[in-house]
Amino acid sequence: MVQIPVKKSFIETNVVGFSTKRENFLEKAPQLIADGILPKEATEAVIKLLQDDRTRLNQKNMDQKTAHDSQIIYSKGHCPVEKGLREYKKIIDETPGISPETKIELGLVDENSNESTNNKKPDLKGREIGGSPHLSFTKYPMEGIMLYGKINDGPYDFQTSVRGSSFDDTRPRVNPKLTEVREYYAYYIYKGIKVGKQSEIVRIVLPPIE
Repeated sequence: MVQIPVKKSFIETNVVGFSTKRENFLEKAPQLIADGILPKEATEAVIKLLQDDRTRLNQKNMDQKTAHDSQIIYSKGHCPVEKGLREYKKIIDETPGISPETKIELGLVDENSNESTNNKKPDLKGREIGGSPHLSFTKYPMEGIMLYGKINDGPYDFQTSVRGSSFDDTRPRVNPKLTEVREYYAYYIYKGIKVGKQSEIVRIVLPPIE
């Protein structure tokens, strides 16, 4: 067997890995400066760089949490708005004297159009929930999807039609004590026929069951 030497930089590209090394350096370097082992000026400059990096990361994490919380607040508050608009439209539709032109002007009309299915592909998403793969996708205006799956390095020998907008793959594990990888792709179904393009492949890693 031929061995190929590979050099890995001491600078971690992974955020978690870099943060771990950063905190280790910040914890130990000041004492090594005090002990006269590390050069004071150069080491303190690096400490300042790492401290500023930590501050930026903390701010980024806070901004992401704020954005996530704001999205949840908006989504919860937006549902009653949609309900109110639908109820208002019913009132307008049942009110004599309000012309179709007025409804169009206010945007209170449904728009009907025909769309080709040729380029449509499911926006398939997947994650592990409770030890099983959970898949979801945008259904409307289709009837559902034809879902294909495989386990580890095996063939795509799993096939099922999904008429809802989500699917839980509850098939038993090959070996519950080992990590298992399941991959899926799908096509839309319309009027009972598979249409459009294949979705992106979704890969879900199932950890061992203790």
